[in-house]
Amino acid sequence: MRKLVRLMIVLGPLLMAPGMLAAQTYDAMYVQGRVKELPEKKPGKLDLADATALQFTWDKGSWKVPFAQIRTVYVSLSRRSAMIEAFGLPGAAIGEAKPRKLLLSLNLTDESGTNRNCVFFIRGPATPEFWKTLESRTGRGIVFESEEARKAAQSAE
Repeated sequence: MRKLVRLMIVLGPLLMAPGMLAAQTYDAMYVQGRVKELPEKKPGKLDLADATALQFTWDKGSWKVPFAQIRTVYVSLSRRSAMIEAFGLPGAAIGEAKPRKLLLSLNLTDESGTNRNCVFFIRGPATPEFWKTLESRTGRGIVFESEEARKAAQSAE
């Protein structure tokens, strides 16, 4: 029994590491911004596994930004459908049927000192660990557009 416990203590972290790395990769899409290296509306993965940089990978390439260069982390929701504005209450019923998308906006300063921003659509739920890891590695508090955005970001709990 003692040998089994020792074996579990030694091998446990090694067996958990791949799962932990997978849990730090999220489906996302770059939707807009001032980062020429990123293809717009191209699905990919946001990866927090590297302790020094955030990486976005798509089918034909990847892009990294050191966490130290990220100045602001802003979470918002996509706008409501124009149906609400155009048709009032009936439009609101149609607009509410479609869930709003969670958007992650990063304001950063590149190596040359130029301010850049990029907006990612987070596909599916992002775990609370994602937000905690992003916050701790950037050293920046996450700014939520509204209480609704905060709840949407935490709905994966």
